[in-house]
Amino acid sequence: METRNCQNCKKDFTIEPDDFSFYEKVKVPPPTFCPECRMIRRMGWRNGRSLYKRNCDLCQQSIISMYNPELPFPVYCNSCWYGDGWDPLSYAMDLDLSKPFLEQWFELWTKVPKFARWSINSINSDYSNIVINSKNCYLSYSIVNCEDTIYSENVDDCTSMVDSYLCIEGCNSCYYTQGRGNYNCKYVSQCGSCVDSIFCFDCVNCSDCFMSFGLRNKKYVFRGEQQTKEKYEELIELENLGSRKVNDSLFQEWKEMIENKATHQYARIVGGNNATGNFIRNAKNIKSSFNLYNAENIAYGVRAFNSKDGYDAFGFADGELVYETMACSFGVSRVFFSVNCDNSRDIFYSALCSNDSDLFGCISLRKKSYCILNKQYTKEEYEILVAKIKQQMEDLPYEDSKGKIYKYGEFFPIEMSPFCINETPAMDHFEVTEIDAQEKGYKWKERDKRNYPITKIATELPDNIKEVDDSILSEVIACPSNGRSDFQCTTAFRITENELIFYKNKNIPLPHYCPNCRHYRRLDLFTQPFRLYQRSCMCNKKHNNHEGKCEVEFETPYAPGRPEVLYCEKCYQQEVY
Repeated sequence: METRNCQNCKKDFTIEPDDFSFYEKVKVPPPTFCPECRMIRRMGWRNGRSLYKRNCDLCQQSIISMYNPELPFPVYCNSCWYGDGWDPLSYAMDLDLSKPFLEQWFELWTKVPKFARWSINSINSDYSNIVINSKNCYLSYSIVNCEDTIYSENVDDCTSMVDSYLCIEGCNSCYYTQGRGNYNCKYVSQCGSCVDSIFCFDCVNCSDCFMSFGLRNKKYVFRGEQQTKEKYEELIELENLGSRKVNDSLFQEWKEMIENKATHQYARIVGGNNATGNFIRNAKNIKSSFNLYNAENIAYGVRAFNSKDGYDAFGFADGELVYETMACSFGVSRVFFSVNCDNSRDIFYSALCSNDSDLFGCISLRKKSYCILNKQYTKEEYEILVAKIKQQMEDLPYEDSKGKIYKYGEFFPIEMSPFCINETPAMDHFEVTEIDAQEKGYKWKERDKRNYPITKIATELPDNIKEVDDSILSEVIACPSNGRSDFQCTTAFRITENELIFYKNKNIPLPHYCPNCRHYRRLDLFTQPFRLYQRSCMCNKKHNNHEGKCEVEFETPYAPGRPEVLYCEKCYQQEVY
């Protein structure tokens, strides 16, 4: 075990023996940034939600892109980028061992065309980003194997989802949900295999339940009390759920129920063996990681599934042996210090590469091997030069504008990212202010001025969805947040035709806030920051595992001072099972 001082935040952090074992396994030096600063640095290279209109720099067609039109490099629509109308090798640079390697890489980065959005095998999803094998998705992000999903994020293998976050395993026809395998549910959090349930928390295998928590295998439970089918249906009808005014009141009741009445497991870990973090399912040997399932041997990771042997990876699916990567997935093996690479192996310091092997410092290559800075070499030449580059990065490291040193083994400097920090998920999960950005060298973007021709304000919308007709489709609705920067408020929004059909079918009142503001409200309710705290079980009941105050300690994402009642796993199970 070794304690080091973080280059970025200047706080001490610990490198443990199993960390050193992994670094030795993949032949990389130990990090000089603490885990949290490493995570923020990677997040600084991912823009999911800030999309721009611009023209493809090859075919000149209007496109939606994750890249601001003011950036210096070309951006191609995905058809052009994957097409044969250009050659990434034409941007090749000769290696100069007298200049820091990352400085040369950044020069290449500013020239090579990028794809507009990260979209693989997806149909009719032009207004979504990081969307894989999906169809009919709109303003949704990090979506895999989904159909008819709108205004949602981190959703896999689901259908007909609206305003949802962290949903997996076949959720269908749900609104404002988080969980797995739910059907026709509205306003449910941390629920699994529930049907026709509304305003519930931590319920499993339940149907027709309302405003309840901690239920297992129940039916017709209304505000925590068992009802007959007839009585339950009568009570639900009286709630008038199609009314916005009623829903707002119920939403506040639901939130207070979750925070002040429900018993919370210290972390949401199901089927986890030797796991710390949150929202972990069917995984083993997991350390300080979040939003994982079907994973093994992962540390300091976020959003990983069907993967193993990865450290410091954000967006790691169907792969193995990665370190310090952002969205390198779907068939990757031995990928290091890279961004948005898929189906590739033995890749170092590269970005936007697909179906490649043995690359060092390359950008936008496809089906290539033994390239450095987009220049083709023989296998023998490549191996000799890579050894020289690694030594050169040690002897002549890159130094950023704040004096931080980047030798071989560090991820790309955040100042090289094309995205400003407030365009990235760092804003979703950490408190990053403009002052923080200035101190640490993160770029900050002033919100674009928007002058939409407002035709309705939220208070002018019909209260009940039954009162809404198709004329709403032509309205431009002002968001009450009025451009709130920390919510990336768009100031106005419209209702789409498919969205209106969904609301009418599900008896859901029209939303009053823009999609971005709704996203941040969901985050506040559905998840906690990607950070762990040492706390103790709060149970003071007589349980099988203790009498009096439980003394079990654990790592939890719930910060001290939060209102929730936290139990260790054994105490929690005796409360809800």
